[in-house]
Amino acid sequence: MGKSFLVVDDSATFRQLLCMSLTRLDGVADSDITEAVDGEDALGKLEQGKFDMVLTDIRMPNMDGLEFVRRVRNDLNRKDLPIIIISTKGADEDIQLGMSLGASGYLSKPISMVKLRELVTGYLAG
Repeated sequence: MGKSFLVVDDSATFRQLLCMSLTRLDGVADSDITEAVDGEDALGKLEQGKFDMVLTDIRMPNMDGLEFVRRVRNDLNRKDLPIIIISTKGADEDIQLGMSLGASGYLSKPISMVKLRELVTGYLAG
């Protein structure tokens, strides 16, 4: 696959779970995944490197996932970068808000590995 991922979540346990899930996809290795602890950390890493996809939580300290998505789309002008929000906030209005700010997809926790795989492979293939 040769794609690089940025996984953003303040929970080290959930980041580890997401990373393990991603490495189960064809051609994704640990070395293809970079972790960030919040939106601020993730923005810095995006400015320094090239990523093919971002998976982000919403509820995080310093800069939450919604602000992070807004800044990636507006400040960094990265309209093409697929950003998938993964959050416990799965109400329709939360999903609509995330999508209106520029998220490419939205998964509610606890996440289905099948849905995660479909979303990731769908965006990277298309």
